[in-house]
Amino acid sequence: MLSNVSWGEYLTALVILVIVYYFFVGSKYHQKEIKSFLSGKLPKKNKTASGNGQDKPTGENAMTDASFDELEAVVNDLRYAVFERAGRSVGKQELLNILKQRLAKYEGLQRLAYRVAINNAIIANAKEVCGIVFSEYELNSAWDKLSQ
Repeated sequence: MLSNVSWGEYLTALVILVIVYYFFVGSKYHQKEIKSFLSGKLPKKNKTASGNGQDKPTGENAMTDASFDELEAVVNDLRYAVFERAGRSVGKQELLNILKQRLAKYEGLQRLAYRVAINNAIIANAKEVCGIVFSEYELNSAWDKLSQ
């Protein structure tokens, strides 16, 4: 019996079954999107990358997003305004003093995660750009003295 079915007939039946399957799934789970697509309207995206259904973060999420943006700005500022300008002509203590002045008003040093991120950025950039090696202990000691 199956030997009487050609490959063309088999593929045609398979395509029809796939179309019916996707029509069923689409009509059951994506009815609103299909209607808006067929009417020519673009569907609104009301979910953020986190998928919580909010367009703009509020409350603590907004503070966290702002803090991350601020952290990124501080790291970029250190890279270009401190390390690139200092180059290899500056000593370790002098570079540490410049970093202290630059970071004196940054409140992120009080938060452990941000302090670790800044320390890692400083360690990497100081070694790469200035040829100076800092340890985490040295940097943490400097930041602790800033808060006193």
